[in-house]
Amino acid sequence: MQRVSITLPDGDMSALRFGDSGAPLRLVFCHANGFNAQSYRAIIEPLGIAALALDLRGHGRTALPTPVSDLPNWQIFAADIARVFDQCVDGPVVLAGHSYGAVSAILALPQIAHHLSGYVGFDPVLVPWLFRTIAATRRGRAYMKRRIPIARKAGQRRTEFDSLEAAFKRYQGRGAFKGVPDPVLRNYLEGGLSPTDEGRVRLACDPAWEQAIFVAQSHDLFEQVPRLPDNSRLIFAGARGRVSTRSQRGTLQRLQPRISVEFEPERAHLFPLHDPDFAGRVLQSVLKRAGQDPRS
Repeated sequence: MQRVSITLPDGDMSALRFGDSGAPLRLVFCHANGFNAQSYRAIIEPLGIAALALDLRGHGRTALPTPVSDLPNWQIFAADIARVFDQCVDGPVVLAGHSYGAVSAILALPQIAHHLSGYVGFDPVLVPWLFRTIAATRRGRAYMKRRIPIARKAGQRRTEFDSLEAAFKRYQGRGAFKGVPDPVLRNYLEGGLSPTDEGRVRLACDPAWEQAIFVAQSHDLFEQVPRLPDNSRLIFAGARGRVSTRSQRGTLQRLQPRISVEFEPERAHLFPLHDPDFAGRVLQSVLKRAGQDPRS
């Protein structure tokens, strides 16, 4: 694992490069809101391939502006992903993401679909039409910050800790991290905490930015679904934190009949972090079908 920096027009994006640095990329991965590239190390590293995991804008080590008060949708992240492809991707790759990262990847398809041999979406967030309409205005987003529990809690998140170990003890087995293996939690913290001048550590993702992302829902993912490559798997969770409905999943399947839309009723929204082995097997299946697994 090697940290690399990618220069974009308004700053630098940080990413983790896995595998042989001289080998052609086979996978690009985009994390969930509030997380970072290193959070998914236990999924990506065992694949043994050249992969690039991005710290999306406002997360991890990435130094890009974060327009907290003016974020209506996730198109800014899609544009960042497209620029990364322009600089770093030559041949076909599999694109994958979790939650908001999975959606941002789909929104980037108009610019990058020709580079893709496959796609994996771990529980991409599908919001109702009404939410998208409300999120189109600043007043609507302010209302959602107050009324949507996950957004309200994000804005109240504690930002500083005495040390990484203090943060680890705070999060271990609690809240969103209940069921997350300790090594995965440590990966998240190592990639998601920054040192302060006072010798403490601070969340690299500002809670106000995380909150803004949660309510910036005016984009329409469904418009881009027909562009998904045939070799695609979208896996939705049905337990805690469900972000899709049966009707929405059916719409995805109708829009692109050759993709695989799957439902895991017993898994929660953070299932890639709860069960990295399962997530790795899903990625490997798509990589193999796409001819991107050098061991096959």
